[in-house]
Amino acid sequence: MDAPERVLELMGRAMGRFAMLRPGDRVAVGVSGGKDSLCLLDALVAYRRRAPFAYDVIAVTIEQGKFKSDIRALESAIRDIGVRWVVSDEPATLALVKDGIGHGCDVCSRHRRRALYRLAAELQCTTLALGHTADDCAESLLRNILFNGRIASLPPVAVSRKGTLRLIRPLVFVTEDLTAAYTRARGLTTVGCACSDKPSVRGEIRAFLATLRARHPGVGDSVTAALGNVNPFTLFDPALEKPGADLSPAFES
Repeated sequence: MDAPERVLELMGRAMGRFAMLRPGDRVAVGVSGGKDSLCLLDALVAYRRRAPFAYDVIAVTIEQGKFKSDIRALESAIRDIGVRWVVSDEPATLALVKDGIGHGCDVCSRHRRRALYRLAAELQCTTLALGHTADDCAESLLRNILFNGRIASLPPVAVSRKGTLRLIRPLVFVTEDLTAAYTRARGLTTVGCACSDKPSVRGEIRAFLATLRARHPGVGDSVTAALGNVNPFTLFDPALEKPGADLSPAFES
């Protein structure tokens, strides 16, 4: 099975298992310029041919002054995919970059998320799709355990506390090796972000997992399986023992 077909298969599995889309959804796809988000955009459009109902797709990009080259280089590729593309400036991060004020990836990410939620709402989208992969979910789990004192990762589906927007991650079963193979097979050119060149905890965790995968094939699949196989009776949180407790993920939009 070639990479595009494999990605569509795994994405379809996530769509079905987590009921990500609904008939008539208007989906904003966050396009960061990297292989994962471009894979997601192209695959979501291709998946419409096999989906049991219709939905719309719009590509959205937040300009924060961090791209290594002009993001508009993606314009022809996105036009060929066949969707509208909206690029929106994010003033807070652009000001930090312009004034040379040091800031970490967490600050950049927080501003980007807020801008994405706002833009999706302005475009009257019901759903925001992000290109986080199985690798991102594994890294997030370890980062939360090792540095934040909690067992948490990236939920496949979350709903805004206002109930107006759903956030979905259709690539949660797809590895980055597959997104890279997908973009190569589809001839999609990427635009990198300068943040990826900075040393970070995320980079250390990624390197650690890469070493484990090389020595122990199947580690990545095991982590993905563990995220769906939680035994609350072996953990310390008393909230997990309360009947009827609402533990579903939500976010501020």
